[in-house]
Amino acid sequence: MSRRRVVSPVPIRTRHDKRHEQRDQERVRKRAEDLHESGMPFQMAMAVAHGRMELNEALERMSRNDRIDKLMRKHNLSRALATQIAMGQADLERVLYRRRMEEHRLANRQRSILEGSMKERLLLVLGLHGQEEVTGEVEAIDTYTIEFLPRDEEEPRSIHKLQVKYAYRPSQEKHAHGMRSVDDKLAAKSMSPLERPQDRYPCSDKRLFRYVDRRITVDATLLEGERFTGEIGWFSRYEFQMTQEGDPVVTIFRHALHDLSEAR
Repeated sequence: MSRRRVVSPVPIRTRHDKRHEQRDQERVRKRAEDLHESGMPFQMAMAVAHGRMELNEALERMSRNDRIDKLMRKHNLSRALATQIAMGQADLERVLYRRRMEEHRLANRQRSILEGSMKERLLLVLGLHGQEEVTGEVEAIDTYTIEFLPRDEEEPRSIHKLQVKYAYRPSQEKHAHGMRSVDDKLAAKSMSPLERPQDRYPCSDKRLFRYVDRRITVDATLLEGERFTGEIGWFSRYEFQMTQEGDPVVTIFRHALHDLSEAR
């Protein structure tokens, strides 16, 4: 026995239905246009008008996007990083701090008072192991040594870099000595230069930059007991410069450090 196929009736759209649908479309478009005129992106306005997105969600997205754009413009950030900050996935202050540190390291990595003195033919006072200070010019720089011509002498001296503890311009002598005190107990030990890097005082770039960025006054104590007190203006791979009231005074060689701490 054959089965009769049942065909569902096709609904018939009346003129009334068409007019109703047309009015709905007009209301949706009108609402979308009103939202768009108030500042909402058109596609987002259409999503809200059609009910595919809640109005509060749209406003939150607009507020977040506005903050992202402001972060990008103000701090020169990528959109991806600005989005992470706006969504609370990254901290703006930490991001800017890390960027300042990397910029400082890049700008000063190879900086050296010895190189500057040699290029500009300027007199320099070197503080050497053995509690000696010598004034003269840097004539040549090698991997481990410098050729230094003392003032009023005809022949240069070959000085191992590890013998150099600090340096300053002769014009800063008064300020350099004013920043300096002596740890008598440490001075009595007459500590020699430390040849192996692993034996030297550990002082990371992160730590130095914290002192630089926050303008913290520090005590830099050297192997033979000299202690210089001031702020750090810049640091490089092998040196850092100490300032007094913002003016550069003395450059400390990192290999000569015995201790570095916030001033008491």
